[in-house]
Amino acid sequence: MSKETIGLLSGAIVIVSVIPYAIRVYQRKIHPNVTTWCLWTIIGLALLLTYRSSGASANVWPAVFGFTNPLIVAGLIIWKKNDWEPLSTVERVCLAVGLLSLVLWLWLRNDREMVQFALYLAIIADACAAIPTAVFVWTKPMEERPFAWGLYAIGYGIGIFAITEHTVANYALPVYMFIGASSIALPLVIHRIRYRMRLAEWL
Repeated sequence: MSKETIGLLSGAIVIVSVIPYAIRVYQRKIHPNVTTWCLWTIIGLALLLTYRSSGASANVWPAVFGFTNPLIVAGLIIWKKNDWEPLSTVERVCLAVGLLSLVLWLWLRNDREMVQFALYLAIIADACAAIPTAVFVWTKPMEERPFAWGLYAIGYGIGIFAITEHTVANYALPVYMFIGASSIALPLVIHRIRYRMRLAEWL
């Protein structure tokens, strides 16, 4: 397959990954934190813009849906009127770093060599924002579902093979997202295998 086809396939898998998650949010079978998902939406936008400006081409599609997915989830949570929780200190720092990466993108977007540092800042912000979720799934594995996170990881993993220009910036986002999403899916999978849970508990 061509790099463009692989890129589109990886993007399609990433956007499909939100469907079962969104359905479970709508059904109120999972209760994600609206503040966290709004934060991920802002950081997702920063990741998309900085990744594109850093040289991503055929491999940019996962980042496109990496922004739209949290936007959809955040919108559903708000629609379902989940209670807002105040930002924790870590989340406030993540928000500040994510906004800083957007400001840097605006300033450096025409300088491909420098704009990659805005991308790295956005990745750091996303990683920090993911820490509470990673802790949560290890302590309460029945409160989340692994299928969407696993599919998200697979989508970004495939996106690695769509890279046409082999730079650190082009590899940084898909490798990080593959590892990050896998680390969230892993405890959920282990718990369900250990207790031999039915398929419905995976989706």
